[in-house]
Amino acid sequence: MIDKRYFVVKNKNDPSITYFEYNQMEGYDLSPKKNIKIKDAININKVVIINPSLMQKVAKKKLDLKFKKLLESMSVIFDSDDDSSGDSYRQGLNEINKLRLEAKMKYQNYMEEEAYQVFEKKLEILEQELKARIYYLEQYYYQKQLENEYQEENAIGRRGR
Repeated sequence: MIDKRYFVVKNKNDPSITYFEYNQMEGYDLSPKKNIKIKDAININKVVIINPSLMQKVAKKKLDLKFKKLLESMSVIFDSDDDSSGDSYRQGLNEINKLRLEAKMKYQNYMEEEAYQVFEKKLEILEQELKARIYYLEQYYYQKQLENEYQEENAIGRRGR
């Protein structure tokens, strides 16, 4: 079967189907979720959005959903106090950096500069919170280590007298 791409234009005057070369068009690519089959429906492999305002809205919505998922995972990390080494905080920092890189590579071209800067500020606030928690955790365990060494020195000093 020949691989053809069509664009459906609904116009009052001209209800026709026009042929476009999608490989040469600039736009935001969307792919449907995998393994979703609907009976008696058209199978779509890819949708290219060429309307700039719609591209901005879709990119912003996708980033907001990913940020919401990141916030949910961060709230789980913040609520669990059983991590004494701070590994979950470091993993959270990695997730933030991963989302930041993904936003820059995939979505920055399609978003307004102001909306992207707001998103970056949100990530920066989360990152600062995690770094502060890691710092306080390290200070706490450093203080505990110093107290243990001091107690051991006092115990050894008393035995020698």
